[in-house]
Amino acid sequence: MKRFLPLLLVAGMLLGATACSPEDISRDAIQKWFPDWAEDKAIRVAHCESRLQPDAVSPGGGNWGLFQINRASWERTVNNMGYDWSQMKDAYINSKVALHIFKVAGNSWQPWGCRHA
Repeated sequence: MKRFLPLLLVAGMLLGATACSPEDISRDAIQKWFPDWAEDKAIRVAHCESRLQPDAVSPGGGNWGLFQINRASWERTVNNMGYDWSQMKDAYINSKVALHIFKVAGNSWQPWGCRHA
C-alpha cells in the first residue's frame, strides 16, 4: 500500500487541478452556443444576471440559471425545445435557450434586465 501512496497523491492532485469552476463551465457553455460576434456580450450579460452561476435562482423564484430566464415568459418555449424547467440550472441548456430568446428578439438583448452590461 505504501508504494501506491505517491501515485494516489499525484492522481488526486491531477484531478483537483482539472476541476472546472461554475464560472468556467458557464463561459464554455456560452462559447458553445453563441456566435463569436455575440460571445463577449453574452458573457457580460450572464455575469450581470447571475455572476456566471448556472444554478442561480432569483429571490422570488421566477428567474432561473445562468441567464436568469423568466419562467412565466419562457417556460412554454423551454418545453417546446424539449427541456424541462428544472434543466434551466444546466449552463449548456440555459445558454441554448438564451440564444433562442436572443434570436427571437431580433439578435437583441432586450429581454434581459442586464442588456446594457
